[in-house]
Amino acid sequence: MALAGKIVDFGVADILQLISQQQKTGILIVEHDKESAEIVFWNGMILAAHSGTQSESEALSHYLHKCGLVSELQLQEALEIQETRFRHLGEILVELGAMEREVLDKVLHNKIYDIFSEIFQWREGNYVFNPKTIDFNEKIFSPLGLEHILLDVLSMIDEWPAVVKKIPSMTMIFKKVDRATPKIKEELSYEQMVVYQLVDGCNTVQDIVDKSLLGKFTASKSLMELAQAGSIEVVLGKRPVATEGSTGGQLIAERVLLIGSSALMVFLVIVLVLFSPPDPKSIFSLFFTDPPASVLTRLDQNRLQKIKNALQVFFWEKGKYPTLLQELVETRILRNEEIACYQGMPFEYRSSSTAYELR
Repeated sequence: MALAGKIVDFGVADILQLISQQQKTGILIVEHDKESAEIVFWNGMILAAHSGTQSESEALSHYLHKCGLVSELQLQEALEIQETRFRHLGEILVELGAMEREVLDKVLHNKIYDIFSEIFQWREGNYVFNPKTIDFNEKIFSPLGLEHILLDVLSMIDEWPAVVKKIPSMTMIFKKVDRATPKIKEELSYEQMVVYQLVDGCNTVQDIVDKSLLGKFTASKSLMELAQAGSIEVVLGKRPVATEGSTGGQLIAERVLLIGSSALMVFLVIVLVLFSPPDPKSIFSLFFTDPPASVLTRLDQNRLQKIKNALQVFFWEKGKYPTLLQELVETRILRNEEIACYQGMPFEYRSSSTAYELR
C-alpha cells in the first residue's frame, strides 16, 4: 500500500527519515509546482535519485553522453541490452567495460546530493512512496545512508546563497587569469585543481559541474573560491560555446594523475583545516604555534553550524533534541572532538524536548 501526503503536513526530511528508519524498499516521488523528483530506496538506504521529467535510464544516458563519459556506440549497445534484460543502465555499462565502478558511483552520488539539495527547500507539494522490489548488483552500486546525506545537504543549503551571489547563472563562463602565480597548482585543493583545469574560456559553469564529477555544490563552490582568489575571472559578453566533451578515459586519467601527485597531501591538509579537521590542534601545529583568533572564530562558527545540523538530524530520528551533546557522539552522528570548540572548551548547550540553545 502506497504512503502519500502533503509536504506542508509532513516535510520532505520527515518522510525520508520514516522510510529510512523502517528500512523500506521502493520509490519515493516528490512533487512541487511543476517539478518532481524520484528517490530509489533499498532497505532504507538511498540507491539513486533523479528529476521526474525523465526516467532514470533516460536521465543517466543523457548525462553520461553529454559529459563524454561514454561514447554513443557504447551507450547504444547498453540500451539495447537493457531492453531485453531489464537491468540498470549503469550496471550494464560497467560490465561492458565502458566505465569504471568508481566513476558510476560518483555520478549517481552527485545526482543524489543535487536532488536532495533541491527537494529539501520545497515547502509545499505532494509525495507518494510506492513499496517495490528493487534489483541491483551490490558489487557495482554503493547505496548511501540517509544520516550522512542529511548533514552534508543541510551544510550545502546553508552555504549555497554565498555561492549563488558570486555565480548567479550556470551559463557563466570563466577563464584563467594570466597574472596568476605559476605555482598556483601547489596552492589548490584537489577539488579546486579539478575545476581549475576545466576552466578554459569556453566551458560554462554547468559544463564544469558535469565534467568534474564533483557535484553541483562542490564544483560551484570551488569556482567561487578560485574567483575570489583572483585565479579565474568571468568572460564578459561571450555566449556559451558547445565543445567536444572529453572522453571517459581522459577524464579518469586526469583524476588519477591528480590523485597521484605528491602535492595532493598538502591539498588535503589545507581542505581539512578550512572545513572539517578531525584533530585541529595537530593540524594547526603544522602552520602556527597558536592559531590566529580570526581563524578560530571562523572554525568555531563552522563547527556550531555542523552541530546544529546534527541536532536537526537527531530530532528527525528521535522526535526530540538530546539532553547532552554527547548523545550525538553515542548515536554516531558526530565524532567526540566535533562537539567542542577548537581549543577543546565545550559549547554551552541547553535543551527541552522541542527546543534548544547552543552557543
